Amino acid sequence: MKQKWPILIFSALLTAFIVLAGIWGNAQFQQLPSGGVLTAQQAAKGIAPDGWRQEAPGQWHFTFTAGEDLSSLTLCVTNTAAPLETERLTDLARSGELYALDVTPGETVELVFACRRSPQTWLMSSAFADRAFRFRTLTQLITLTAFVTMGVVVLALYHYKHQPELGYFLLYLVIMSAWALMVFFFPAIRSGPLQLVLRSFFAFTVLASALLAAGLLGMELPRSGRGLLGLIAGCAVFFLLGMNDSPPLRVGVLAAGMFFCLYLLMAAVKAGYEGAGLMLLPCAVTTGFRIWALLPGLDSPFFVESVPFYLLRCSRLYDLPFAIGCMVFVCRRFALLFDRTEQLARELDARVAERTKELTAETDARKSMMLNIFHDLRSPLFAVSNGLETLESAPEALPALLPALRQRVEFLRRLTEDLFLAAKLEQKQLLLNEDRAALNEEAAAVCAACQSEADQKGVALCLSADVLLPVWGDSVRLQQILQNLVTNAIHYTPAGGSIHVVCRAEGGTACVSVQDTGCGIAPEDQGAVFDRYFHTSADKKHDSTGLGLTIAQELARLHHGEITLQSEVGRGSIFTLRLPLLNIEEYSSLRFYRKTRN
Repeated sequence: MKQKWPILIFSALLTAFIVLAGIWGNAQFQQLPSGGVLTAQQAAKGIAPDGWRQEAPGQWHFTFTAGEDLSSLTLCVTNTAAPLETERLTDLARSGELYALDVTPGETVELVFACRRSPQTWLMSSAFADRAFRFRTLTQLITLTAFVTMGVVVLALYHYKHQPELGYFLLYLVIMSAWALMVFFFPAIRSGPLQLVLRSFFAFTVLASALLAAGLLGMELPRSGRGLLGLIAGCAVFFLLGMNDSPPLRVGVLAAGMFFCLYLLMAAVKAGYEGAGLMLLPCAVTTGFRIWALLPGLDSPFFVESVPFYLLRCSRLYDLPFAIGCMVFVCRRFALLFDRTEQLARELDARVAERTKELTAETDARKSMMLNIFHDLRSPLFAVSNGLETLESAPEALPALLPALRQRVEFLRRLTEDLFLAAKLEQKQLLLNEDRAALNEEAAAVCAACQSEADQKGVALCLSADVLLPVWGDSVRLQQILQNLVTNAIHYTPAGGSIHVVCRAEGGTACVSVQDTGCGIAPEDQGAVFDRYFHTSADKKHDSTGLGLTIAQELARLHHGEITLQSEVGRGSIFTLRLPLLNIEEYSSLRFYRKTRN
């Protein structure tokens, strides 16, 4: 926040400096008092008559004496005044703004104008008038070209991107272009309706500036209902007051509107609106220059407008800084959007490449898995086929072949069931019969069922299930998870080894750990343990389908849990099932309710 104060203070000081510098600079130019002598040196620089006398309602008089070295004069008149005595005046190019004034050195000249307030006129030599107004025409064309060019660019952007802020900017540029055109083609308008139109442009410009600043900053303007009516009413009141005939009221309202726009941008910079500073400083410059254009309307004796200030006011150059600042802001926004689009395109390309790589790896894994499945299907089928052929020739060999045949058929059954379950899990077609269950009791049931298999292999199976672990899940699937973990441990634990199944609670998690003293899993293989058809590289001969751990992990995730692994080569592995733990009191009351019903 402290870093934003300098730009806010600098903007306010910049506006104040421009206003004070304009007042001071204008005061450096001489004024010709009524009854004074106009010299050729003064006429060569242009001078403003000061001290008009109102001798009748709406009629103003000014007298001066032509210097001895004065040969020809040009009189410049604004559109607020009309000459009454035209014997000495010749309209130049029928502009209504410039008149050739016939004077004789040493004579006293009287100017009479019809005007509501003190006329704004300037006396200058013909050579100075020619240079000055050529320069004004050039600056007017530059300003008009700038506004039209920016308008075409914004119109093109709006054609492809219908954003409200671009519409506000386009409206602002249309108003500025129309104003510049009207001042260029009609420098002096004395028709009442056309004068009202010309005067209305300043109020329109101030309103459009405020709307443009709010729109570009993303401030939500009402579009319907009472909010829209209030906005329209506020704009109408401001416009009417800005068109008022009272000079102090009109200047005060228009200045308040300009300072309100400046305040909006300052508030936006303070609030951290991105890019607001790009418009704040140009707005401060334009606001200061626009105050220059308003000061002559006060008809105040401390500010009698000089010729250079009048030419600057007519050229509309002072409106360019704010328009250029807004254009830079819009270009910056679209540049950022373009950069963001390029970044998203790069991210999308990277994601597509990554996904393509994943799909390729998945396809290769499927091919490998299918080859392994075909291999494991072929071996028991060959064994069964050879056994049947043996029985055809030697039926008495049935007792000896029957255990091996049963083992192979059992393997085929388990492989088929695992493949079917894995396919259902992949297609998300497995439905759980969820209910409250005790995970420690499920572990005890699984260990009891696997005890005979462990005894046959000579492996000690130990259980610690004294802690109540209430969970929410499908009892059958929970036992299937634990059975896969215990069976996997038995397969990879050599005779004489041991398996410890431990039930415990860790915070809000129910944990069942299956620790074996088998060969362990190499670090490079641990990341693929839960992949389909995985067999540890340390295993040379196995009777598992390779799908048990994959199925167990998928079922654990369906229960909002997971299976973690800790393993060390030569020291065994620890597989831990972790599930969300339920409230024990709620679980106990539910079991009591079920027992009483039964």
